[in-house]
Amino acid sequence: MTDDTSDIGPIGNHDLRAITVRLTDLQRKCRSASARNAEAIEIEQRIESVLDRLDPGEGPGEETPPFAALARELYAVERFFESNGFLSVAKEVAHVERALEALAPADEKPDLPLPELTLSDAPAASRDADETDDNPEAEPAVSRWAVPKPLAATMALFVVAIVICAFIIYKLEFAEPKSAGIDSFPTPVPTLTPPTPTPTVETARPSGPAPGAVLAEAVGKARLSLAEGDVDATIDHLSEAALIDPDHSTVLGTATQLVDLLVNRANGAAGSGLWEIADLTLARAERLATRYGLDTQKILDARRRHSRMERFRLVKPSDPGAIRAAAGRRVTVVLKNGSTEQSIIKGVADGHLLLNEDTTVRGGAVYYVERIPLAEIDYLKIWEE
Repeated sequence: MTDDTSDIGPIGNHDLRAITVRLTDLQRKCRSASARNAEAIEIEQRIESVLDRLDPGEGPGEETPPFAALARELYAVERFFESNGFLSVAKEVAHVERALEALAPADEKPDLPLPELTLSDAPAASRDADETDDNPEAEPAVSRWAVPKPLAATMALFVVAIVICAFIIYKLEFAEPKSAGIDSFPTPVPTLTPPTPTPTVETARPSGPAPGAVLAEAVGKARLSLAEGDVDATIDHLSEAALIDPDHSTVLGTATQLVDLLVNRANGAAGSGLWEIADLTLARAERLATRYGLDTQKILDARRRHSRMERFRLVKPSDPGAIRAAAGRRVTVVLKNGSTEQSIIKGVADGHLLLNEDTTVRGGAVYYVERIPLAEIDYLKIWEE
């Protein structure tokens, strides 16, 4: 007889390593989902138990892992991922199950049921009885088919409980009508109701839609709000999707588009002299980028560009108090006809904007005050010192 262990050993070890790597990855996925699904914690423990028993050790006396039994333990893991909408992960678990069953030896089979009692067993039983009668001191033989008394009592109590439950249900659902003049219905024979199975890890399933469907719906609502320019609604829908999977590509892609929208709005506010709004908008974009782990380089570039811009304030000609408060400052007057004029504010009088003007002439300069009607002015850009 030849020993084939050397021929199949390396292949088995290689397959076992591949199975261990896949199970470790499945355990990581369960760990990431445990914060949102309590059942994932028990599934992760089941995978960890299978991994512990798959380690054959290095000693020559180590036993071969029960591959077929471990494959059966992974059935619950497959059903968990399939019921939660992760069909590709469930197929991966099924592949691991088949790999474990392929590694199992031919003699690793489930326990066979007990054989039924036949006529051939009767003589043996009679011989045991004869031996007992001949030898009074010998202990009486116990039949292998005898039911222990504690178990028989438990079964009897269980049957009584079923009958009581059926009677109560019948009384609640088929009670006789109380109205006078109506013949009572004949009492139906109560039917035994089977006991309700207790939910376990393998049978309990979360109610409601699968997490994948909830994630897709939340991301769709976020993108619709983003297209409408509603930043607050977009943030709310993104937060709902992030509770399911914060690292999903659709969540991160929508968050990136939202950050770009906020940066563009900040640039527009800075171009209009609304520096406080620009700073607040950039701060909001930075918080979003930090929350979803996005690149903040665009935000830093915009903040640096705003700091190099010359600050100014936009003032309407209908606000003469703000114009008087800016006396002595440099101003760019934008007229309604589109033309502009650079000068120094002197004040406001008789519905006119007063500007200090100087003109260089031969031998010196001529200083005078220019009067521009406020009705012809679109807005004033008052520059900060």
